[in-house]
Amino acid sequence: MGGDGTLNEVVNGVTDPDGRPQAALGALLTGRGRDACRTLGLPRHPLEAAVRLAAGSERAMDLGVVRWQGRRRFFVNAAGAGFDAAVAARAASLGGGGTIPYLRAVAASIMGYRPVELAVCCDGRAEPPQLAAGIVLANGACFGGGMRIAPGADARDGALDLVMLGALGRWELLRWLPTLYWGGHVRNPKVRMRRMRAVTVESPEPVPLQLDGEPWGGAPFEVAVCPGALRLRG
Repeated sequence: MGGDGTLNEVVNGVTDPDGRPQAALGALLTGRGRDACRTLGLPRHPLEAAVRLAAGSERAMDLGVVRWQGRRRFFVNAAGAGFDAAVAARAASLGGGGTIPYLRAVAASIMGYRPVELAVCCDGRAEPPQLAAGIVLANGACFGGGMRIAPGADARDGALDLVMLGALGRWELLRWLPTLYWGGHVRNPKVRMRRMRAVTVESPEPVPLQLDGEPWGGAPFEVAVCPGALRLRG
């Protein structure tokens, strides 16, 4: 019982290093964003979730896994690097519920924002380095308390949705931010999306990383999908 960060901690306790579930997991999510409810198809109301836990069956869901500097960590919703990770770290420090802490964190982070250089290799195919606001590897459609960062993502399809946010300026970033709530950002020509199974991200400069809204490490890192790694009850 807790938020997406608590769920992430438990998932990492019941998944072995090879991405196999060691136990079934049930969740009563009560945290700030509860994006995992959308990703995993869980009720947002704790009583409804409890009824599902008691009467429901188990189903297999995908997880993502990130490796960096000899470390490994699984995630449920999304991994992000760049501006998104900087905002997530600030939102976590602010506390509170819903999307308000995230929006406050955006406002506090925007003045220090600048695009960073990222070199990305998707499923073994390297791309030229480019300036970007950030990159998100999404297992589910939402992050940041309901922002539809990857509208087509499905945690049962054996893949992750890569969302590359190009070199947006500060005010351009602010202008497009509201469109994340209905997925309108995908119409921006500086936003690229693709479905993939593994990606490597490198940068010549420090780039923060977030997993399920919590700060963890930074570039360089590798991300891959772990199909059926979560045994979910409810």
